[in-house]
Amino acid sequence: MESYIIDIYTQLFNLEPGGWVAVLLANITQVFLVVLSGFVVKFSVQKWVIGRVRRKKGDRRADTLSQLIETTLSFTVWFLVILISLDVVGVNITPILASAGVLGLAIGFGSQSLVKDVVAGFFHFLDNNYNLGEVIEVDGFTGKVTQMNLRMVHLTNFLGAEKIINQGSIGSLINWSRNQTTAVVDFGVAYETDLKHLNEVMNSFVETLQTQVEELVEVPSFLGVMELADSSINCRLLGKTEAGNHWSAARKIRKELVATLKENDIEIPFPQVVVAQK
Repeated sequence: MESYIIDIYTQLFNLEPGGWVAVLLANITQVFLVVLSGFVVKFSVQKWVIGRVRRKKGDRRADTLSQLIETTLSFTVWFLVILISLDVVGVNITPILASAGVLGLAIGFGSQSLVKDVVAGFFHFLDNNYNLGEVIEVDGFTGKVTQMNLRMVHLTNFLGAEKIINQGSIGSLINWSRNQTTAVVDFGVAYETDLKHLNEVMNSFVETLQTQVEELVEVPSFLGVMELADSSINCRLLGKTEAGNHWSAARKIRKELVATLKENDIEIPFPQVVVAQK
């Protein structure tokens, strides 16, 4: 192919047959064709594979697998493009491949943590522990999975803070996006409160909550007295929500709860100390 391209440039630009200019132009053309082929192969395979994945998997699972495929495919294709480009311009790639094998072995001994991350990432994906767009908690940090590969995962919380975690360092995690979650609302009332009246108010309150808080999937439950604290009688209310919506539901419930307690003259106490003098 190289000689054919050289002949074309020689005839087209009236160059010296076999001269360095014709050879240089031929090499540039071949490298361009290799790079172009890399783009075409990457685009075609990616579109075909990811298209099949999206037809067979759910949206989040498809997004996760698509990103992993895209990352792996990009690395593989451009690694081959570089090797083929070096070969077409006359560089002997056999020593490079041999050196790469020795270098890979040396890196393997010196980068056990990298291997650990990749293996852990593979099993996290294989076990379907989490996917792109899901909210997970790792080591006390809760955020949405915005980016991931076999080596690391990016989490972004509601403040916009991004935490990058190595897959191998994830010992355990909580996935907040798979099952229904529960909004927990704790509140205190004064010791002078009539608990019978409080129960009546709360039973009526929870019946109206489902229409006021759209995240709730069923009528909340008022559990009653949970603790006799220093300055208040502490009570608890629970509400089932769709996955991951318990935070917003709890905020709305507290807002409605404060208004309801005020309307019914039920005091929400503040910390206080009673001093008695004999």
